[in-house]
Amino acid sequence: MLQILEHQRVDIALQIVAVQVEAYQEEARLISFSDIPQLTESKEDIMKSKEVFIGQMIEGKLAGVLSFEKENERVTICRLVVSPPYFRKGIGSRLLAYVLQKYSECECMVSTAEKNTPAIKLYEAHRFSIIKRTAAADNLVLVTMKKST
Repeated sequence: MLQILEHQRVDIALQIVAVQVEAYQEEARLISFSDIPQLTESKEDIMKSKEVFIGQMIEGKLAGVLSFEKENERVTICRLVVSPPYFRKGIGSRLLAYVLQKYSECECMVSTAEKNTPAIKLYEAHRFSIIKRTAAADNLVLVTMKKST
């Protein structure tokens, strides 16, 4: 079940941190870059975030999280993470589709590591295209993607 997450609650923030640490550890291995900022976020960081968080619950457990910011007519996806036991079950796609449908009139942007091919394929499946590449650190190139209309 998809739901808006009350990330200001300690218990929910702890669940978000747990899912994103698992997911970003996998991404760090995949892209050979361990300094992903979300790996060091605390529950306090999540609780004070201005992002909107939605989650996919499976049997009472948080399996995936997407957060975004909306400013005027632009939605920026800030994070999309799925707990490794739930990889390749369509959770990321459902979370993304929910936001894209809800804000269909808005421009939608996201950034990810160029080496994160599973994420890039997911976004491309939802009609995102790469519009920019940025060297962010040694051995790290970020791509910015925009949803095509």
